[in-house]
Amino acid sequence: MFRKFAAVAALVLALAVPQRAYAEANTIRVAKQFGIAYMQFMVMEDQKMIEKQAKLAGLGDITAEFNQFRSSDVMNDALISGSVDFVCLGIPGIITIWSKTKGNIDVKAATGLNVSPLMLLVRDPSIKSIRDFKDTHKIAMPAVKVSMQAIMLQMAVAKEFGMEKFNSLDHLTVSMAHPDATAAMLGGPSEITANWSSAPFQYRQLKNPNIRKILNSTDLFTGGLSFNVIAATSKFRKENPKLYGAFLAALKESTDFINADKKRAAEIYLKVTKDKTPVADLMEVLADPAIEYTTKVSGIEAFVSFMAKTGTLKNPPADWREMFFPEAL
Repeated sequence: MFRKFAAVAALVLALAVPQRAYAEANTIRVAKQFGIAYMQFMVMEDQKMIEKQAKLAGLGDITAEFNQFRSSDVMNDALISGSVDFVCLGIPGIITIWSKTKGNIDVKAATGLNVSPLMLLVRDPSIKSIRDFKDTHKIAMPAVKVSMQAIMLQMAVAKEFGMEKFNSLDHLTVSMAHPDATAAMLGGPSEITANWSSAPFQYRQLKNPNIRKILNSTDLFTGGLSFNVIAATSKFRKENPKLYGAFLAALKESTDFINADKKRAAEIYLKVTKDKTPVADLMEVLADPAIEYTTKVSGIEAFVSFMAKTGTLKNPPADWREMFFPEAL
C-alpha cells in the first residue's frame, strides 16, 4: 500500500508542469451509486477529506460535489460528457467505457474501491435455480445487459446451458435502482420476482423468510472479485495532477477510516444517505467477511474474457491492465 501511494505522489510531480498555462480545477465532481459499497464516498463527503487533502497539496479551498446515479451506464455518459470527474463503475462498466473512449478521451480506472458478494434473490417459491425462470418472471437489476449483475447472469446462464445460450434470460431483466427493486421484492404483488442487487439491499431482503438466494457471485469466481473501481479521463488526470492525487489520498484516508471504525462509518453512511436502517442491522452486514473496503483490484480478467467471447466487448485489451492507470496497480 505504501508503494502504491508513493507512486501516486511521484505521478503528481511528474504530471505537474511548471508555469503551466492553466490552473487546476477548483471543483471536483464525484459520482456514486446506491449502497454500502460506496461508503468511502459517504465518509469522504461527510468528513470533507478531499477538501482537506487538496489543501495539503497546496490547492487552497476547493469544492467537492457528490452526485447519485442509478448505475454505471448512466455514469459513463456523464463522464464522457464532462459532467463529472470521477465515477464508480462495476467491472463491465470500466471495460465498456475504456473500449468506447480508447484513442480519444481515454477513460481508465484510477483505483479499486471494494470487494463485495452479489446475490440473485427470488421470492417465487417455484424458482429453485436459474433453470426455473419462466417468461412471466422479471429479474430486477441496476441496468440490463451492461451492469455487473447483468453480465454475471449471462455467465451463470452460460455455465448452466452452454456459451451459445448466454443471453437466453436477458429478456426477463429490467433496469431498476436498488431501493426500488427492494421495495418491489418486499412489497405486495409485483411483476418483479427476482432481484440481483448488492449490499445492504440484498441482506435486507433476506430477512424476509419468503426470499431466498439461488446464486452468489462467489459461486462464479474463485478468489476475490472487485465490485467497483473508480475511473477518470486521461485529460482530467493530466490537467489536474494535484487534485487527482488529493482525491486518491482522500480515498485512502476514508478506506482506512472505515476499516478502523466500522460502526462510526456506518453511522456516517446512514446520516449522509438518510437511510432509516438501524445501525445494528448495518453492522450485521458489515460483519460479512466477504465485504472488503480495499483499493486493490481483482477478477478483471474473467470479465474481459467473457465479454470478448460473447461479442459484448468489440476491442478487448491484450492485457486487462491496459484499462488502468499505472498508479492503480
